[in-house]
Amino acid sequence: MSNHSHGGRGLAAVAQRGWLTAGLLAILTLIEYVVATSVDRPTLWLLPFIVAKGALILEVFMHSSDLKTINGGNA
Repeated sequence: MSNHSHGGRGLAAVAQRGWLTAGLLAILTLIEYVVATSVDRPTLWLLPFIVAKGALILEVFMHSSDLKTINGGNA
């Protein structure tokens, strides 16, 4: 059965997870901006935020954990 066959409650949970992730990405972006504008050489200071945002995007929006399925998955 496909994951797209959520009931009303499942769809609401998916939407809530998406909004929560978007909020976290916005907060991380704001922190990145503050760091980038206040630190003289911000590259190393920004790396943790870049990795965190990338991980969030990969997991929540691109479903990267689904690629780990060995048998019976679509990966």
